[in-house]
Amino acid sequence: MQIVTLLASPHADGNTATVAGWVEQSLRKHGHDTTQILLAEKQIAPCRGCHACAEHADEPGCIIQDDASSVFDQMIAADAILFATPLYMWGYAGSLKMLVDRSLCLARGYTTADHRSFVEGKPAALLVTCAGPIEGNADAIQEVFPRVADYLKLVNKGVFVFPHCTTPDKLPNTHGNLVHDLSYCLAKC
Repeated sequence: MQIVTLLASPHADGNTATVAGWVEQSLRKHGHDTTQILLAEKQIAPCRGCHACAEHADEPGCIIQDDASSVFDQMIAADAILFATPLYMWGYAGSLKMLVDRSLCLARGYTTADHRSFVEGKPAALLVTCAGPIEGNADAIQEVFPRVADYLKLVNKGVFVFPHCTTPDKLPNTHGNLVHDLSYCLAKC
């Protein structure tokens, strides 16, 4: 199984990258291939809301020429997708928010019987790291991801919040079970 990680951390060696690395290591240990895309290194412009993409039935068709197209190609080619973000203002980090907004071009016919997606049926999960607790902190992001998964017709394998992440060298060792659960659900559930 080929799994692509969309890493939204601006730090290639930060908390989210570390935890995503643990998940990827677990997946590789079980025979899966992983590819990590560091979104902070990509040029991804905001969605214009022009809906020009809807004019293309057989491809995403976004008219903005930037790195989002290659990221979408990798999402389409993957067997599963791991979205990974630090919690910023109760939501996605900017680079992932930009990509999620642009993913408008990956679906057609939303709210109709003809609703389809170029990533339809792929297992997907959201990994979130946050400095504080889950309750009263990471509640909103847990509500948003299932809606994104529904829009993209992904098979939502869950939102996995890793609380109390302050520095990569002091991540709680209690996260081992959550890493296992996330990698298992993404690849098997």
